[in-house]
Amino acid sequence: MNLTELEGIAGKLLSEQKRLRDIDSELHILSQEMKQDPKRNEKDQAFYALIGMDWSDPGHKERSESLKVERETVQGAINDDEALLFERISSEPLVVPLEPVPAQEGGQFLFRFRAGATFPRTVEELSLTLGIPAPLKIGEVTMHPDLVAVTESDEYFAKKKVVEAFEDIRKAVKRRLSP
Repeated sequence: MNLTELEGIAGKLLSEQKRLRDIDSELHILSQEMKQDPKRNEKDQAFYALIGMDWSDPGHKERSESLKVERETVQGAINDDEALLFERISSEPLVVPLEPVPAQEGGQFLFRFRAGATFPRTVEELSLTLGIPAPLKIGEVTMHPDLVAVTESDEYFAKKKVVEAFEDIRKAVKRRLSP
């Protein structure tokens, strides 16, 4: 799995997760409003009768049912994308497009992504999936959206730590998303 592909899946997952949170929030609000409907509807019907107009139901039940169906669809898409992520990360080697020669700065080696690439959605989704704050810190390795930093004084050991960190990330994602 290429990190670029992971960025696409992560972006889709983040979007779907946000939509799910929005739906849950709207369902909660509707639930609170529906608790008030019997009292409110009775008063509204009386008021509309008084002013000589037809009263219409605000449609909370229909909206709630529609949102529940949408929630199931979004949750299904999240499950499918997580399964795809699990399948890809489990079966394919992870390809991380880092520059082969790091910059050394303040006791760290900085590995930038090739062609100036950045992976903000990947870092955010991995952070959410693994339950660790972004930037991702795995031992002496820190993954930022635009680079990987390693606290090490020797380039050989820095590269070794990068390989180990990404293998640890891969294993953790596999464990976390395993069916």
